[in-house]
Formats: sequence, C-alpha cells, structure tokens
Amino acid sequence: MARVRELSVGYIVDSSLPFTTFESTYLQELFRQLDSDLHIQVPWGQTTAKKDLEDILSLKKAAVKEELDGVVTQIHISFDLWTSPNRLAFISIFGHFIDRSSLYQSRLLAFRRQIGSHAGKNITYTVRNVVRDWGIDRKLGVSICDNAASNDVCLRSFYTTLDASVTRADTEARRMRCFGHILNLVAQAFLYGDDAASFELQSEAYGMLERVEEDLEHWRAKGPVGKLHNIVEFIRASPQRTEAFKAHAREQEEADIYKLTEESTAELEVIQNNATRWNSTYMMIERALIKQSELNSFVQELGLEADASRRVPTADILTSDDWKVLREVSHILEPIYNMTMRTQGWGTSGGHGRLWEAMTGMEFVLEHLEDWKVLYEDETANSATEERRVIQGEEPELATGVKSTPAGHRQSDKSESDPHVSHDYHHDFKATRSRRYTAVAK
Repeated sequence: MARVRELSVGYIVDSSLPFTTFESTYLQELFRQLDSDLHIQVPWGQTTAKKDLEDILSLKKAAVKEELDGVVTQIHISFDLWTSPNRLAFISIFGHFIDRSSLYQSRLLAFRRQIGSHAGKNITYTVRNVVRDWGIDRKLGVSICDNAASNDVCLRSFYTTLDASVTRADTEARRMRCFGHILNLVAQAFLYGDDAASFELQSEAYGMLERVEEDLEHWRAKGPVGKLHNIVEFIRASPQRTEAFKAHAREQEEADIYKLTEESTAELEVIQNNATRWNSTYMMIERALIKQSELNSFVQELGLEADASRRVPTADILTSDDWKVLREVSHILEPIYNMTMRTQGWGTSGGHGRLWEAMTGMEFVLEHLEDWKVLYEDETANSATEERRVIQGEEPELATGVKSTPAGHRQSDKSESDPHVSHDYHHDFKATRSRRYTAVAK
C-alpha cells in the first residue's frame, strides 16, 4: 500500500476524526494546489478510507504476530475497561515483552466493545478469546489490571481455563494490581469514606433524576470538600455567574500590584470535580486555595442578591476553619497526586513509570499517611486531655499559636489560612522514614 494512503488513514485514526474528513472540498483543493501527484494518492472517500484501514490492520497484525512468535520472554498482559460518554463499554488489552533485540515492547492486542455486564466471567470470555486469537496462551506471564473484585473472578477463571492445573495461589502470584488504581482507591477512601463507590453512584443517580437539592445535601455531608463542590457547581451552573466570577477574579488580580504575570482565562476559573476522578477533587481544592480571597468575596457579593436562588446556600458557605481543613486535605493528597502523575509513563529510558518508582512510591505514600495519622492521634489525645481539664475545673494550657506538621516544619496559624503561603514537600524517602520513626518513638 502506498505510504501516502497509510499516513492518511493514520491521521484519521490518531486524531479520532470521521472517515469523511477527506471529503472536504477545501481540503481536496488544498492538496491539489500543493501537489497534484500527492492529491491522486489520498483516499478521499470514506468507503476507500475504511477499506484502507482494514488492509492496514491486516498487515500490521501480521507484523505484530511475527513479533509475538519471536519473543525471548513470557508475554505479560494488561487490560482495563471503561465506559464512553455515550454509555458504551470498551476493553483494551496490551501485551508486554522483550523482543529478539532485547528491547522492551508493548503492543495493543485488542480494543473492542465489551458486551454485557462488567462481571468477571464476561471479562474472562473477552480476554481469553483475544489471547487465543493471537496464539499466545502458552506464553502468558502475569496480568496487570485494576483492583476490582470482578478482576479477581476474571483471572481465576482465565488462568484455569488455559491450564486446569493452575491453583488459586498460582493465580495470585500471576496478578499485579495497578499501582495507579491503588492510589485512586486510597484517595477515594480518604475523601469519601469506605464506600466511595456507593457515594459516586448516589451522586450520579441524583444528577440523572435532576434531584438537585438532594445532591447538594449528599455532597454537603462530606464536610468542607463537599461544600466547596457545591459552591463551584453553583458558579459553573450558570454561564453568567461563570463570567461574573472571572471578571471578579480579574479585578482582584489587577488590584494586586505584586503580580508579575497576567493569569490566563483558564486560570481565572474554578475547577469542577466529580466523584469518579479523585484527582479532579485535588485540582478543585488547589485552584480554590489559590482563589480563596476571590471566592470568599464573590460569595459575599452574591449574598447581597435579593433573589435567594441567586445566592450560595448558607449551609455551603466556607468558614475559616473549613479553609484550614481544605488546606490540610490538599497537603495530604499532594504526594498521592504527584506519585500518580509520575508513574503514568511507559518506563522507557529517560522517562517515568518503571517498577522501582512504583515500589518506592508505595512505601513513600504509606509513610506519608502514617505521619499524618500520628499527628492526628496526638492532636486527638491533646484535645481529650484539654476537655478533661475543663471538666475537672483545671486551668487549660495556653495555646502557642503554632502547629506541627508531619513534614517536621512548624508554621503559624496565620499561614494555615493564607492562600499565598507555599509548603514544600520533598519526596525524600529516607528523610520521611526517619521522621516517621522519630514521631512513633515520641
């Protein structure tokens, strides 16, 4: 097949464009003006483009099959499922191996509709068919997938289907749980409690049924994070309020004589989170802390409206204590967010995503959370002591106005509520471990 036709189809696929892309009269004339010889090689019709795609797929599949036949290691697979905006379920399956040239390779083995439920048996059926289609069922190593219970069922069934002698322990040994998904579960549990999935489903149900008040109350029950969610949703629910907030933020920026650069339109906006992607909640909080003064003054300005529907509900107004909680939530989530972003790479030379980063990252996140646990246990114990002293009529200890952080720094109460104070959290594993043992020893 001519290279031009292959590149044309590749452009359509890579950019997620319709097959009718090259039917544009203007695009055809542009090619004709640039190079008449090139013009006649491009697949202008959608029927031709589809046919070329099928031919390319057949050729490339044969090339990948040859690679898989010549591997020098086992072939490890990874798979994931998700639902598209139009509610269609898809599954993608990758193969990972070392080739004849001793180079690490990853190849997409399947990207297809997942028919039926996301139950383990259904997933097993799909993965098994893909593996057998490529003829690699005797070369399989480990499987990497999310931490979902359905994947437990899937892999137990999958491996025993390929080899009846495989035991439950063998299946566990061949399973690697996705580090990014583990971090996601940790953050979700921290933000929404043990049953984060139910919280997400309930919020989606309220949204589909347009039960606005109940959804607001549902989020409000989650404390300052939920209240901030409601405020952001209130602002972004109306194009007029969205523009009004950006104008308000721009006025505040112009009044700040110490600003060295002008913020972009996107930076003037608040970020809306959702229950599905915890990192959207982190980014919502981060932007809100940067825009704390603008948000507070804008909410106060809306409070002067005569129409109650144009005001932020009183129950959602953030207090100074709420902002302190949001800042601490941000501190706790920041390393988890950074670790998630850091380990998203392909593990290639000069990049991120290698196994050692996941292993040391898991230890670091655990120590980070344990440091905060020790801090809050100490604060809870101190609060209980103060309460006992008050009950017994003793004089309470004078407040110092200074609070310790797990990072070993000390900061005044003023910095807790100041959105412009930055906190530097170094990802120093040895230092973190040392602080942890020191805190526990105390």
